[in-house]
Amino acid sequence: MRRTTLGAVILGIMAAVWLLGATAFAQGDEMPSRLVLGMVPSREADRMVRSLDPLAQMLSERLGRPVSATVATSPQALIEALRSQRVDVGIFGPFALILAEERAGAVVILNSIRRGADHYRAQFLVRADSGIESFDDLKGKVWAVPSLTSTSGYLFPYVALSEAGLEPTLDMTIINVVGHDAAVLAVYNGDADLATTYEDARTDVLEELPDVMEKVKVLAYTEPIPNDGVVVRRELHPDLVRQIQQALIDIGNTDEGQQLLDTLYNVTGFVEADSARYDVVRRTYQLLKDQIRI
Repeated sequence: MRRTTLGAVILGIMAAVWLLGATAFAQGDEMPSRLVLGMVPSREADRMVRSLDPLAQMLSERLGRPVSATVATSPQALIEALRSQRVDVGIFGPFALILAEERAGAVVILNSIRRGADHYRAQFLVRADSGIESFDDLKGKVWAVPSLTSTSGYLFPYVALSEAGLEPTLDMTIINVVGHDAAVLAVYNGDADLATTYEDARTDVLEELPDVMEKVKVLAYTEPIPNDGVVVRRELHPDLVRQIQQALIDIGNTDEGQQLLDTLYNVTGFVEADSARYDVVRRTYQLLKDQIRI
């Protein structure tokens, strides 16, 4: 993938992107007496399990109906749970969110807020003593990614590396270490030359590794990426969808809710959003669809 082709490819898919976003809001008439909230761990799974149940309880109190929580083993598993109507509300990273739209007909209702912003960047991490100073130094190196479905851990960095003249799957050895914290650790421990994570995942291991900010440096950042989002099954009644949307916004407006969401996945609240909010992610996905194959 080269910069000279990027604009042409994006222009070529704009009509399809518009049609996908425009049709995503058809919804049904279901008003289930119970709801299931699902998410995929972005941190250590046991830490997330301890905090997802309280979020479901907060939702239950505001919606006036029981809400249970489930932790999926992968984005694909959560997408399938939405498609098969075993999960009603899903919290996804940006890339998995557009796959949920495409494969399960999910409807985007919220964009999360992190550090006061509704967007973030991916970062390229190397050891400070590695001698790596630019993308030109990455050929032949080992690249640790947190997941091959991660927007900040793989998708956007892949495009950035490609635009810089690298062919990542040919010029580098890619290892999936499962988790942003694990990617940071791979570089810190010398198991990988490069890691790509959300900004700044180093703080997730700061308690364990107090010198991580000095030992592992940021080589570069990608363009802005919209934060994680929330989707619902398209079969749900619009009135219930609005209630879910407002309940999550209200939770983020409380001190208790902000603390819980921060523990859960480093966010502090939500704002209304729709499919168009994630167009930049969708376009990037289209550029890499053949390579990703999930």
